[in-house]
Amino acid sequence: MKKAPAKHRQKILQSYQHHLCEVVGLSPKTSQNHSRDISHFLEALPIGQATELAKVTPAKLTSYLTARSAHYQPASLRQVAGSLRQFLRFAQQQGWTSQALSLAVPKIASRAQHAPPNYLSEQQLDLLLESWDRNTAQGQRDLAIGLCLARLGMRGAEVARLLLEDLDWREGILRINQSKNGNPAQLPLLAEVGESIATYLRAGRPACSYRQVFLCHQPVRAMGAKAISYVIQRALRRCGIQVPRPGAHLLRHTVASHLVQNGASLKEVADLLRHRHLNSSAVYAHVDVAHLRSVAQPWPKEATL
Repeated sequence: MKKAPAKHRQKILQSYQHHLCEVVGLSPKTSQNHSRDISHFLEALPIGQATELAKVTPAKLTSYLTARSAHYQPASLRQVAGSLRQFLRFAQQQGWTSQALSLAVPKIASRAQHAPPNYLSEQQLDLLLESWDRNTAQGQRDLAIGLCLARLGMRGAEVARLLLEDLDWREGILRINQSKNGNPAQLPLLAEVGESIATYLRAGRPACSYRQVFLCHQPVRAMGAKAISYVIQRALRRCGIQVPRPGAHLLRHTVASHLVQNGASLKEVADLLRHRHLNSSAVYAHVDVAHLRSVAQPWPKEATL
């Protein structure tokens, strides 16, 4: 079967990616992930011109996902199906197809994940934060990174992208211009976090032209999200703390879990973590075991006959 010209598919993808970024409000990285799924779909059918989407049938959609299932786990296949539904809704809005093909994308069965997120206890978190040497440039940097993650619930990528001009010392605000959902945000620059960052900027950060707050020191360069996670992984090993998924996101889970355990509502947690949907924060309900036990009703005893 002859493949559709790549340049025609690229026009479709560019239009769709612009929609995801400018209309839906997704971050560039997330929109690229969706576009990657759709690029594979358009190439596999194959589809070149947008008008050819009118020839897509529910049977073709099912066949396509069935073929993909041989190479993907159910959870990954569900993401592909979700990308496909969103694209087909967009295609209908554009008039490329008159059918509501998004409704024809089959649902992918996947075992529900009921396990609560991994997080550190308060004692483990204190041990981790105390493990960095405040008398060295690297220790000052790593402590400031750890506090951004553990006190503000920032993502590793957000810490890596933090610029000097994002710190508003006068107003006590830390600005996030490139969040996962594509929307800018402001976080309170807590005294503990601000003091730690200020110490690093004054005494530990190399003099250079980089605008990123946190830098690799040898050689001097901007840190990426993987480097931020490695800071936490290295500290966990040093403290002898073993967790299934060590990294920057562990501290984001930790701050959310501690908030719930101390009585914060899921809405408050969602606001801090900047979740677009409250359901994204529902997983933290599982960590408040004491509260769940208090509301659990005893099994009714068998009535006496």
